[in-house]
Amino acid sequence: MGIFTRLIGLQSVLLASFVLSLTIPNGYAAEQEAYSKVQEGVAKLGKQWNGEVNVATTDLFIELHNASDRSGVTLISDISYGSHELQVMDIVTPESESEELLPVVVFFHGGALVRGNKVLSSTDLMLTNIPTFFARNGMIGVNANYRLAPEVSWPAGPEDVRDVLGWLRENIEQYGGDSQRLFVMGNSAGGRIVASYLFHEPFHFVDGPGVSGALLSSASFRSSDSQVQRDYYGEDPEVRDALVPLGLVDFYYGPQIPLFMWSAEFDPPWIEGPIAMMYSKLCEKYQDCPRFTQFQGHNHVSHIMSLNSVNDEVGLELLEFIESTVH
Repeated sequence: MGIFTRLIGLQSVLLASFVLSLTIPNGYAAEQEAYSKVQEGVAKLGKQWNGEVNVATTDLFIELHNASDRSGVTLISDISYGSHELQVMDIVTPESESEELLPVVVFFHGGALVRGNKVLSSTDLMLTNIPTFFARNGMIGVNANYRLAPEVSWPAGPEDVRDVLGWLRENIEQYGGDSQRLFVMGNSAGGRIVASYLFHEPFHFVDGPGVSGALLSSASFRSSDSQVQRDYYGEDPEVRDALVPLGLVDFYYGPQIPLFMWSAEFDPPWIEGPIAMMYSKLCEKYQDCPRFTQFQGHNHVSHIMSLNSVNDEVGLELLEFIESTVH
């Protein structure tokens, strides 16, 4: 069953959640209590971001996802889309067969270009919750790894995005996915490499970018003088400025791609400021601003960690964007 028969508008989903809470009050109450602890913990961590906050946020979500429903899906792990050991992805499909090919959402993790994985090393409950969420809502969910610095440099990230899309265009139908309805999603550095692919036309296929839309989550768009960026983009600051997404968008003349951009209330300023700059540039470029939300009560990763949990605020907006885009 596809997304458009399973999700009949935002109000229907909210009603279904309310009915569910009445039919299984004990389980629902326990999940709500667990999410309340998450919200309190995220708020205490505040508007900062570093490795310790990342670990603390993950720890907050473990209890919640231990209680989350992950049934009704099938996981196919570590499918290679390239020759490098990191060029692998997981595909999550609904167990129930569909008469129609389903939209596909492929997610790229964060990690400052130098770390991260499609499954967190500390718990397999995350980031597996992301493709699971999409599969449980009538789509095909994909979690992709990509090559990391300092082993690789520009343009390895956007090349890997293109190679994932190329593989999906050729193969996803055998998993029930629609190669004509591909969406790319990236968080933090994952959003950086996704945006770098989207706004650099030479990376695109002959017939265009090959996506129906993109979801950019607390994405990292800016240049900096950090050692990572010097290794990845080069020592010349002008070159770095030109190759990061905020530079690439100025010289992109390809088709307008439907975008849903979001940040978090507790994102640090060095994330939110460049997101605002990207939003402003796109508004001016197309005279048509992309969709944008700042999710309240969330930090740099808690919004994506909330997917497939009792808190469906973020998930509902993602589904609404995808549904509005493919219609």
